[in-house]
Amino acid sequence: MQGEPLKPSLLATAMLVVAPGAALAQDNQTGDAPRWTANNDVIVTGRPDSYAAPDAATATRTATPVEEVPQSIQTVTRAIIEEQDLRTLPDALVNVSGVVPTSTEQTVLQPTLIRGFGVNYYFDGMPSYQLPAGVADPATLVNVERIEVAKGPTATLYGGGSGAPLSGIINLVSRMPGDRFGFSGEARYGSFDTFGAEAGLNIPIAPGVGFRIDGSIQSADSFIDFLTSDRYALFPTLAVGLGSDTQFVVRGRYSRIEQTEYAGVPIELLEPARLIDRDVFAGARNAPRTTIESKAVTATLTHRFSSRLEAMVSLNRTITGFDEYSTFPYGQIGGTVYNFGSAFLPSNSHKSYGTAQLTARLGEGGFRHTLLVGVDYDRTNYFGAMYFDPVWGLVDYAAPLPAQSFTVPPFYFDQRDRLRTFAVFAQDQMRIGERLDVTVGLRWTRLRVHSATVGVTTDDVDHRVTPRVGATFRLVPGLSLFAGYSEGFQGVVAGGFYSIAPVPETSQSWEAGFKFTAPIRGLTGTAALYRLTRQNVLTADSAIPFAYIQAGEQRAQGVELDLIYEPNPAFSLLFNYAYTDAEISKDNVLPVGDQLRAVPRHSGRLAARYRFRDGPLHGLGLGAGISAVSRRELTMPNTISIGGRALVDAQASYDLGPVTLAVSATNLFGARSYEPYQYFGGAYVIPTQPRAFTLTLRGDF
Repeated sequence: MQGEPLKPSLLATAMLVVAPGAALAQDNQTGDAPRWTANNDVIVTGRPDSYAAPDAATATRTATPVEEVPQSIQTVTRAIIEEQDLRTLPDALVNVSGVVPTSTEQTVLQPTLIRGFGVNYYFDGMPSYQLPAGVADPATLVNVERIEVAKGPTATLYGGGSGAPLSGIINLVSRMPGDRFGFSGEARYGSFDTFGAEAGLNIPIAPGVGFRIDGSIQSADSFIDFLTSDRYALFPTLAVGLGSDTQFVVRGRYSRIEQTEYAGVPIELLEPARLIDRDVFAGARNAPRTTIESKAVTATLTHRFSSRLEAMVSLNRTITGFDEYSTFPYGQIGGTVYNFGSAFLPSNSHKSYGTAQLTARLGEGGFRHTLLVGVDYDRTNYFGAMYFDPVWGLVDYAAPLPAQSFTVPPFYFDQRDRLRTFAVFAQDQMRIGERLDVTVGLRWTRLRVHSATVGVTTDDVDHRVTPRVGATFRLVPGLSLFAGYSEGFQGVVAGGFYSIAPVPETSQSWEAGFKFTAPIRGLTGTAALYRLTRQNVLTADSAIPFAYIQAGEQRAQGVELDLIYEPNPAFSLLFNYAYTDAEISKDNVLPVGDQLRAVPRHSGRLAARYRFRDGPLHGLGLGAGISAVSRRELTMPNTISIGGRALVDAQASYDLGPVTLAVSATNLFGARSYEPYQYFGGAYVIPTQPRAFTLTLRGDF
């Protein structure tokens, strides 16, 4: 979509220090993306086709150069999303070190992991309640300007639902309206009968008033027998300038995912000898598809009192619905024959969230402050139920047809949670001289978790202070040293189900490393060494069957490297690597030292893009990448694991003027490996997607 961002009369306040994400949301096709400073000057923050993002708002809730943030933070820019032909959030997150993305097939079962621990998604700084994990799947990236990943606890500034982050957050920053009329659209066709379309419309309604709407639709079969999926999404945004210093933005979000529920395959049927078709679907074929529906609206008002003082108030309402229908292996009978259970799991959540913050810039010369104070309030109501039949039928994986019919099983239990959070936070970003930046923060939170399940009600009220302190020091131009410490905590729901009086989980994180800001031309990135410990983890009670206690402790430590090299506008190179030692450090049942499931010790990605900017090949772009992971555990305790794998992807596009023709390939060399699959904690896997191609025709008008 062509067009410049709306003029300072509308966006001046938003480009200052406002809600995370909104501060830097720009249209990626407008040329260099500007950022408005406190004195209303425009500074360039990056090319529209750049993989690097010099600034980020997520880690500090202020628009801050990454080199001044004492924390590891990586950004997946719009250029990466488009040039790598990324369609889903899990696809995009392979570009960040230390992240184990969930897959689209198990998004309802397994959250994305950062440094070994599950994380929640945020949308323009607004929290989501991911019970189950998949209800926050955005379904598409059509409206995403950038994805900011802040690692380590960020509980000083964020909270909601069952508490604050333990190991980091993933914040999706939405695109903003531009000041010129424009339309963009694309159609694509790919392997496994994948059809999709996306469109975006930008309408400047009046001076200082803009409207943008993005939408997508996709229908696909699968390399797994019988699996199908459909995805729909719509994202309207209205931005209104109320004078030169005030802005009002309303964002809507609607997404719906329908997909056949897949239970994975027991690894013993595939390794060491393959006894069945690896792409088999076993279970009922008449079961309704699992559906995930999310509806949200966010209203944000920002006002600049002066060049040094700004305020922001944001309100969000999110409603999610989730209906899962499944048949799944529930015990081996013998050989390839398994007992199967069946289940129906309906759930919904209603979240109301509000936040307000005041930002002040104080001081002159060699000692300056950016002070941030604010409050958060969150009110979340959750309902979930389980209908369960442990002996639905016998299924032979080697001959799954004819399939037994699915009927809704009998009621098993339900769960009702009420979560209330109130928090006050403060942060001071200090610039001392020209080399030293110090960030300190503190958050006081009152969290109440009321749960009623299996006839037992628990009511837990906790007050917690979570601190943060860190500093960056510029050693030489382009190279900075950083170090930081932070804490997090997370409430535990469904205490009655686990037969416990719950207390919050807690975490502590230490991190240190280097930030690169062009020590050589075009090189940016972060090298980090960290240690993250999580306490009060649920673990089975060895004395009471089916009961749990909060005696567990888990620890992750490792090294991460994220680099981007762009010596000129024609070439971009992305590299990341992570060594992750994520293990059980204390437990009453599980062996200490066992590795956390699905987390590879070694993982990394190398991706490159070359753009022909002149000559006879002008308009041609070529890209390729390779993503690799090492061996991963399937169970806890560690009894079986699967080997590592390396996948190659490639992309090519040609600009024909008003339209662009592009083709992309995943798993180009057809690696036949397996991925961990979460189902009742068993040793299940899903085959790695085989070689696939997508052809896309895109136009901007």
